[in-house]
Amino acid sequence: MLLLSQDRKEGSEFKLQNNKNHTGEVAGICSEENIGDVEWAFGSFPLEEYVKALERAKSELYYNHSLGMQYSKITEQIYVGSCIQSGSDVQKLSNMGVTAVLNFQSESERSNWGINSQPINDSCHNSNILMVNYPIREVDSVDLRKKLPFCVGLLLRLLRKNHRIYVTCTTGFDRSPACVIAYLHWIQDLALQAAYNFVTGLHTCRPDRPAIVWATWDLIAMVENGKIDGPPTHVVNFVWNNGCREGEEIYLVGDFTNNWKESVKASHRGGSRYEAQIRLRHGKYTYKFVVEGQWRHSTSLPTERDEHGNVNNVIRIGDVARVRPSPNELQIRDPTIVKVIERQLTEDERFMLAFAARRIAFAICPIKLAPK
Repeated sequence: MLLLSQDRKEGSEFKLQNNKNHTGEVAGICSEENIGDVEWAFGSFPLEEYVKALERAKSELYYNHSLGMQYSKITEQIYVGSCIQSGSDVQKLSNMGVTAVLNFQSESERSNWGINSQPINDSCHNSNILMVNYPIREVDSVDLRKKLPFCVGLLLRLLRKNHRIYVTCTTGFDRSPACVIAYLHWIQDLALQAAYNFVTGLHTCRPDRPAIVWATWDLIAMVENGKIDGPPTHVVNFVWNNGCREGEEIYLVGDFTNNWKESVKASHRGGSRYEAQIRLRHGKYTYKFVVEGQWRHSTSLPTERDEHGNVNNVIRIGDVARVRPSPNELQIRDPTIVKVIERQLTEDERFMLAFAARRIAFAICPIKLAPK
C-alpha cells in the first residue's frame, strides 16, 4: 500500500550531525532535573540534548548506507531502524517475527539510494509482511509535524491488529524514532522526556524533538476547538517597526492583556524596532500598539476588522492537527512566533492528547490494514 505525498530530491550521502536545518522550528524543553519549562533558541538542535544522545548511543551519528539495514528492538512489538535495502533484509525481518513495515521513505528517496522497491515488495508479499508506505520529507520539521499524528495513528492501528512492526526511514535517525517516541508519549502516556530517553537509549538516533512538541500542541488544539484555557504553549515576539520618534515608548495591548485593559511595554531594539515577548496558549488573538498615546496597528502584519469596524492586528498561534494534511495545509511559519514551549502537561492536556491521538488513529478507516 502506498500513500502518496510530495517528494523532494535527496542526496546520495548523509551526515546528520552537520545539518543545521534539522529542527526547522523552536521549542522549550522540560528535563527530569528541571520540572519547569525552558526555551530553545532557533537555528539548530539543542547542543546539550545532542550531547546526551551521543553519550547514550556511544557513537557519532553518521549514516553509512554500505553497512546495510541497522535496527534496534524498542518493545516486543516495535523495532526501529534504517531502510530495507534488499529482499534478504525482508527475510531477516521475517525471521525476527516482523509482520508489518511502516516506511517513511518516498519512492524517489529510495531510488536516489539505489534501492529497487519491486523485489522488496515481492519479498514482503512472499513473507506475508504488510508494507505500509507513508512518505515524510527528510529533514523537514514542518512536514514531520503535520504528518506525525497520522503516522502514530497507523502505528496504533497496526499494533491493535497484533502486528510486530518495523518502523523505518532512510537513516533510522530521525523520522522513524520520532514516530515511536510520539506513540509512547501520546498513546502510552509516557512523558516526552522519558519516551525520548527510552528510545534514544536503545537506538542510535537524533529525532526531531521540536516537531514532536509542535504536533503535540496541534493535537490538543484539535480537541480544544478554539477554546483558550490553560498554561502557555508558545512564546510570541510582537514587533513594532512602523516608525516613531526617538525615545518614544511603545506599548502592546490586546485581548490577551486582561481583555485590552492592560498594556505591556515594548523594548527598544535599535532604530524604529520595538519588541515585546509574551507567552500565550495556542489560539487566535487580536492586538494593537500604543504609539505616542495613539492606538495603532502595524501595516506589516496581518489585520482584520472587528464588529465595530476597528482594524486590529491578528495572530493565530499554532495549528490544528488533521488526519491527512494536504500540501496547501502545511503552515507557513509566522515570523512573529519565535518559540514553542515543551513543558509537563496538565492532567486535562494529557487527557485531550490521548483522546486526539486516538481520534486520528480511528479516523483513518478508509485505509484498510490487512489482518495478521
